[in-house]
Amino acid sequence: MKKLFLFAAATLMSMAVSAQSMKMVVDSNGEVVGRLIKVNKNTYTVGVQDDYDVPKKGNHVETFSAAKGQGIVYRKSERKGNINIRKSPDVKSAVVGKIPDTEDLPDVYDCLGKVKNWFKIRFDENKVGYVRDDMVDWDGMCTF
Repeated sequence: MKKLFLFAAATLMSMAVSAQSMKMVVDSNGEVVGRLIKVNKNTYTVGVQDDYDVPKKGNHVETFSAAKGQGIVYRKSERKGNINIRKSPDVKSAVVGKIPDTEDLPDVYDCLGKVKNWFKIRFDENKVGYVRDDMVDWDGMCTF
């Protein structure tokens, strides 16, 4: 039973990330509070690393998506070696950077949009490039 639960939890997390959009709770200053888990009478239950309730007053729900240039991307844990960052969304395009293979917490990159099977990202402060979506995962917020 425990294995089934862990498989189901992993599958749900994978579906949420692979969907490349998710509902987020945002405060009145535009800051992300957390991922929406549940809408209650007077609160939203949000998830960051733990789940907790925040008041509805002063907060609202927005759907974040990779296509709208929201959220972050990070290397898939099963990927080994450096990942090429390209000048344009094409495997023949020049390599302008690399996402390093690290055993530490993964490097996180701002998602600037999605073009077909490519994420547009910001790296090295203000450089922009593209990575294939089968190399990285998308999330509405960073919790690393």
